[in-house]
Amino acid sequence: MIIEDIENILTLFATIVGLMGCLFRFIKAPKRGYLYLIVFFLCSLLSDYYWTVYSLVMHSYPEISEFLAYLGWNISYPVLFVAVLHLRAEGSKRYFHPVILWPVLTNAAQFVLYIQFGGIFNNIWQVGFSTLIMILCMQQIMYWLRYRKSGAGVPHLAIVVLLYMITEYGMWTSSCFDWPGEFRNPYLYLSVLAALSLVTFAWGAEKDCGGGETEDPGSSWTEFRFQTLVQAIASVAICGASAGGFVVAARIKDSMAEKYAGSAASNSIITILFGISIVLILFILLLIFLITRRYHGAQESRSGTDAVRHSRFSLFFTIVITMALMVFVVVYNSRVLYRASVTGIYEDGKDVVTATATELENYLTIAEATLRVTADTVDMMVQNGESAQVILEYLTNQTEKQSQQFDESFTGIYAYVGGEFMDGSGWVPPEGYEPMSRDWYITAVEANGEVVIVSPYLDAQTGSVVITVAKRIRDGSGAEVFNGHNVVCLDVIVNHVQEVIEQVDIAGKGYGIVVNADGFIVAHRDRAQNGQNFSEVYGQGILDRIVQADYDRFDAMLDDERCTLFVHRIMDQWIAVIVVGNTELFESIYSQLTVNILVSLVIFWLISFFYYFGYRIEQHNSKKIEEMNVQVVSALAEAVDAKDAYTNGHSSRVARYAKMIADRVGYSAAEQNEIYMMGLLHDVGKIGVPDEVITKPGKLTEEEYEIIKQHPVIGSRILESIKERPTLATGARWHHERYGGGGYPEGISGEAIPEAARIIAVADAYDAMTSRRSYRDIMPQEKVRKEIEDGAGTQFDPRFARAMLGLIDEDTTYSMREK
Repeated sequence: MIIEDIENILTLFATIVGLMGCLFRFIKAPKRGYLYLIVFFLCSLLSDYYWTVYSLVMHSYPEISEFLAYLGWNISYPVLFVAVLHLRAEGSKRYFHPVILWPVLTNAAQFVLYIQFGGIFNNIWQVGFSTLIMILCMQQIMYWLRYRKSGAGVPHLAIVVLLYMITEYGMWTSSCFDWPGEFRNPYLYLSVLAALSLVTFAWGAEKDCGGGETEDPGSSWTEFRFQTLVQAIASVAICGASAGGFVVAARIKDSMAEKYAGSAASNSIITILFGISIVLILFILLLIFLITRRYHGAQESRSGTDAVRHSRFSLFFTIVITMALMVFVVVYNSRVLYRASVTGIYEDGKDVVTATATELENYLTIAEATLRVTADTVDMMVQNGESAQVILEYLTNQTEKQSQQFDESFTGIYAYVGGEFMDGSGWVPPEGYEPMSRDWYITAVEANGEVVIVSPYLDAQTGSVVITVAKRIRDGSGAEVFNGHNVVCLDVIVNHVQEVIEQVDIAGKGYGIVVNADGFIVAHRDRAQNGQNFSEVYGQGILDRIVQADYDRFDAMLDDERCTLFVHRIMDQWIAVIVVGNTELFESIYSQLTVNILVSLVIFWLISFFYYFGYRIEQHNSKKIEEMNVQVVSALAEAVDAKDAYTNGHSSRVARYAKMIADRVGYSAAEQNEIYMMGLLHDVGKIGVPDEVITKPGKLTEEEYEIIKQHPVIGSRILESIKERPTLATGARWHHERYGGGGYPEGISGEAIPEAARIIAVADAYDAMTSRRSYRDIMPQEKVRKEIEDGAGTQFDPRFARAMLGLIDEDTTYSMREK
């Protein structure tokens, strides 16, 4: 296998070099063409890496399914198709020449040859996508040949990709025939050409992308250091992970006995190498994400938020991560799948037993509530001195009513009051019946007024399990001659409990039991077990474990079979148990790996489609929402301004002036837009100021002035409720603070005042002077300028005052004023 090993190493080396070439260029200029090629190389690396390292360590090829062996390569073909599609010249997209269809003819003939060696799905997939790729490449090449004299650019990537596909077909075809010697086999030489063409992908993409530098690299030395550092980290990670995987695989083989070399060692090595490949791929994807975030962050700081590009990258990143996770899932070996399935079964069992216990607890709660209401009523009747006949009539009425309205299993309400037994169901106790010796009486008395569920018993006549809910009530006026205590009880046949238990299972497996804390079997799927003691049927040791488990699961031997028991307490007295034989529980959790992969691929493509569909909707809605937000805020500002005829349009003008100041001092477009929104809403607090104060034509009284000084606080409280835009409240709260101090509402000064509020303060003062008021007309521009100039350092931040003065000086026609 020496020649084959050399060919595998060369291909892996070319894949790593091509990956690093595209990654380095992406670090310098995050362009989508590089990103597509990075994903292509990552997919190829998934198969190249584990296949090459495994063959070097084990001296054989991995014994895994054919589909899984080619999984990475199969995914890489559609990604390469997208990359070539993206980098096409605009004019070539609609160009057609008959020659571009020659790959259809040749590849169809090749497919007929390849299909004889099996691998139907792989052949259809690879030949299909490779044909589409070659057609796209030929379209660009023919367009260039036709229009090169008119200035059409050379399709560099299309040429190298076409060379790669031709050499790939040559390799596949040569492998279909026997050759007299390894050095006479064209496969070796074609694989070298294919590796060389792979290495040139990054160069071709750089030529077609239009260079490798960003339009605005910022600080060149800082950017250079950052790029160098990231490139170094990526190089060390890729090369280190590749070498480390080889070392780990070799040690696994050496550490295992020779008899396991072909089975346990093989599975372990494949799993380890796949894991290393996945970790490496995820690391590179994370690196790409961080690089792109940094690039877009720098762009946003210069030119505002580019929501479309950000969403587009998020879409692509989400799809790539989804694909990576899908690959990770489908390549996991059967042992991992088995453990995952077992964990899922345990969780299902826990959920089922919890739901069962909750349902039964709710049922018992109804019984308790019914008994509590009845007992309290009887207690009141006793305290009021009602006769035994009246109490009996009430019990009889309640027995019939509860059976009809709540549950027919509520079979009877009875009481022991003043030494007399009363049964609402009409049952007459036999001669010698002594209530005070019965369990229900003793348990109720010991509970001292709390509602208690008496230990169940098996009715001898009906064969049904009956539980009693009992409560001791206060003794009446005859307590001095009655040595006992008054008790009220409700008998409930566990028919509903039995029905619930008979329906309980875990995915059609196992059976349920309800057992009392003392071991009495309240309900069992096998009704013959009802009324028996659990310890006598299954053993005292298992009963002890059930009682101690509370909310858990454990394994035990039941009826000579290893079983899993899921346990959950019911009101601290009963315990719900679901018993499932392990043979039944864990049967048939494997499924065909190829089917899982196909299903995963279908799901992946569906998810990708819906991601893209959602992305398109998001872009459309984001644009509409942003427009609507501006309209809503503008309408709100106009509504505030409309409270005073002399401030009509004030907020929109302040917003515009504030944005102009921010632009002049070097704020980014995003920051300017944020300040514009703050300016629109800076006086929103006037909503809470009485109209008579705002519209008063004369001078405000001291009291009225204090009222109007509250509008910054009111406005900030209103805007603070907008959690998505927390900065909006800034302008509203502090735009009346003075740079030199003495403003309101807090009297802060200097740098303690937020910059946005200092900008709005200048704009607000300027508009106040350039607008009509009830007591004056628009002030002359020269006077306005002098007021701004005089206020610098006292009322206004000098930097923003200078910016406003610059705008005034440029406004030779005095257009910045109320029209």
